Amino acid sequence: MKRVLWVNPSFLDYRIPLYDELNKILSGNFYFCYNAADVPERCKHKLHNALHNNAQPLNLKKLHLKKNSDFANSGLVIGIPKHFFRTIRKIHPDIIITEGYGKYTPFAILYSIFNRIPIYLTYERTAHTERNCPKWRILYRKFINLFISGFLVNGSLTKEYLISQHVRPDKIFCGSMCADSKELSIKTQSTTAAEKTLLYGKLNIPVPKNGLIYIYVGQMIDRKGVDLLISSWKHHHDTYPDDFLLLVGDGNRMESLKKLGGNDSNIIFTGAIDYDNIHRYYAIADAFVIPTLEDNWSLVVPEAMACRLPVACSIFNGCHPDLIHIGKNGITFDPTDNNSTIKALEYFHSIDLHQHGINSQIIESRYSPSEVAKNISQAIMSQHS
Repeated sequence: MKRVLWVNPSFLDYRIPLYDELNKILSGNFYFCYNAADVPERCKHKLHNALHNNAQPLNLKKLHLKKNSDFANSGLVIGIPKHFFRTIRKIHPDIIITEGYGKYTPFAILYSIFNRIPIYLTYERTAHTERNCPKWRILYRKFINLFISGFLVNGSLTKEYLISQHVRPDKIFCGSMCADSKELSIKTQSTTAAEKTLLYGKLNIPVPKNGLIYIYVGQMIDRKGVDLLISSWKHHHDTYPDDFLLLVGDGNRMESLKKLGGNDSNIIFTGAIDYDNIHRYYAIADAFVIPTLEDNWSLVVPEAMACRLPVACSIFNGCHPDLIHIGKNGITFDPTDNNSTIKALEYFHSIDLHQHGINSQIIESRYSPSEVAKNISQAIMSQHS
């Protein structure tokens, strides 16, 4: 069995089940390197419990040449890894997977060239997220592409974008993105009525409730479009006064968003919720809504779907062609168009929420950690068995 090394500067909880599944498929021959400073301690602990000594921390010095904003291609960071080649030589991989075009990737490519081994690049961007990409960065990526054996991408819009950048379709493999859907689904479905009632009380939601609970989970930043959602919600609330909007997360726009929400008791800001407790909030919700202005393939969408929630998804979210089957498990909308958002919110009052939720879970099951691990292993092994 060939040794596969995945080099990824940072990761969060949802990625660990995928790495664990890959290690099982590869009979213990999956290795993972990451930047220790960029990963929360809880994630390091979970990763090492799953991969043991196959997980290797690295140190990456970063040079911030241009400050980042919330949107793609707004900053410039150069990474200089310490002891990178020494660590990889000890692993002695037969195949390398690298994350995106920055940080570790140039060094991983050098290693692959000198050792004559294939290298695969995971990529998530779409034409929309790359609409402001500078020409120098596009040229740099095209140069990098010359050395890449294959591209592991999240969905159809990313594939379309890479093809537009003259990447051969036969080098692009879809289905490399997933959420921690299995555990979330189990925890959500096992949430008891008593636990739900307790959370209703904490959030000041009456029991029994007469309206629907809409939930957004994510950062409170400009890019996520929460301000536009709140503005549209006020119109929705006039028609459906018993509905609640649950906004889960934190960010630099939190205070201004609270002011925008005003005294509306049906808009509830929870602040940041620990990942291990997020399932309780999905469990009390009736529908998930994401008004993002720019996202590659939001993982909160398959998370919500795994928890049997129908979804209203922004057309600026790269996952919508793959995950949202209009009329089956949800609806898409333009968050910059107030009427479009209002219609999307109203949609959930005219459908079978239960059936839509079941459809969501069925669609999402194609993107579970086990299925994605199979996709990735088949993609890299089919050419190098």
